[in-house]
Amino acid sequence: MHKIKDRFWLGVISGLGGNVAKMGVEKLFNMTGFSRSYGYKTAAGIFLKKSDVSTPYGKAAGIIADNMIAAGLGVTCSYWLTLMGKDKYLLKGAGLGAFEWTALYGVFSKLGVTAIFPVKPKDSLASFVSHLAFGATKIVITANLGDSRLFKPRNLTLEIDEAQRILTPTGR
Repeated sequence: MHKIKDRFWLGVISGLGGNVAKMGVEKLFNMTGFSRSYGYKTAAGIFLKKSDVSTPYGKAAGIIADNMIAAGLGVTCSYWLTLMGKDKYLLKGAGLGAFEWTALYGVFSKLGVTAIFPVKPKDSLASFVSHLAFGATKIVITANLGDSRLFKPRNLTLEIDEAQRILTPTGR
C-alpha cells in the first residue's frame, strides 16, 4: 500500500476520518437519550444565530463547518505526531482530542465564539467522549497512512554540518 507523503493531505484525511468517529459517538449518545448534542450544531453556531442553527441551511452550514474544522485539526495532528513521535500514539491522540475539546468547546465557547453555549452537563460529557474518539481515531489514521519518513526526527547536527560546508568558501 502506498503511504501518504504529504502532511497536509494526510491531516485532512485523518481529520475527516476522526470526525466520522466523533459523529458516530454523538449519534450513539443521542440514540440512547444520554445527550442531545451534535458537533455540527456547535460549528453552525459559530456562523449563525441560535435560532437559525436547526434550519436545513443551518444544518448544512454546520456540517460543512464541522468537517472543515476537523480537517484543520487533522493537519495539526500530523505535525503533532511528527514533533512528538509515534510512540504511544493512541494516548497522544486521545490527549490531543481532549485538549481540542477544552479549547474549542470550553475556552472559545466561553468567549462567545459560538451561539450554542452554555450546554447541559450530560451534553458536555458526551462531547468530551466524542472528542476522545476523534483524537484517537485521527492519530491512528495518521500513524498508519503516513509515510514513515514523515515521523523520523531530522538529525540537526548533520544539517548544521551540511550548512557549514555549503557556506565555507572552498580552497582554504
